[in-house]
Amino acid sequence: MPNRLRIFISAGPDLEIEREVVGKVIASLPVSIGWTIKYTPTPGHAADPEMAAAAACDFYVLLLGRDITAPMGSELRAAQDAGKQIQAFVKDVPHTPAARVFLRESRVVWKEFQKPGDLGPQLQKGIIDQLLQRPEAYGMTLSDWEALSALSAELDEEVTGRQQGEDSARGGGAGGDAVIVSPERDLPSDGVLIEKPPEEQ
Repeated sequence: MPNRLRIFISAGPDLEIEREVVGKVIASLPVSIGWTIKYTPTPGHAADPEMAAAAACDFYVLLLGRDITAPMGSELRAAQDAGKQIQAFVKDVPHTPAARVFLRESRVVWKEFQKPGDLGPQLQKGIIDQLLQRPEAYGMTLSDWEALSALSAELDEEVTGRQQGEDSARGGGAGGDAVIVSPERDLPSDGVLIEKPPEEQ
C-alpha cells in the first residue's frame, strides 16, 4: 500500500466548523493518492508530548480563531523546527491578548478569513500550490498534476476576492482525525470496491 500524504492541522476548540471545512477540502482534491489527517487534540484528549505528527507531516496548517490554546504553540514550533512549509489562517474575530501576542510572534505569514466558507478556497489553493511545487515528491501522476493545475486556475479568482454566496461548511463528520483512501492506489490488486446499492444510499 502506498504512503498517504500526511497533513496536520493546528486549530483551537472554537474552530469546530473550520475543522469540517479542512476535511472536506482535502477529500475533494482531485488526486489519486490518499491522505492522513491529524488535528490538535480537542479538550479532554491527551496531546503527544513529542509532537511527532506535526514534525513528520507533509503539510502543516495553522488555524487561529479567538484564542490560542495548548498545544498549538508547541505544534507550530515542532513543524517549524522540522522545516515544514507553514500555511496559516486567522479568523477575523476579536482576539484575546494571548492570541494577539501569538499573531505577532509566531513568525508566519497569516491569511485572513471571515467565515468558514471563505477559508475553503484559500486553504485548497495553498495545498494545491504546495503539491504543484514538487509533484514527484508527493507521488503525483501526470493526470493528478493536470487536474490540480486546472483547479488552481479556477480558484485564483475565488481566492483573490470573490465572496461566496453561501456557507460551504454545513454538514458534519469531516472535522476529526481521518484517513482518506484512493481507490486507484489503496485497493489490493485483487480487491473490489463495494458500494451500497442505490436504494440503500
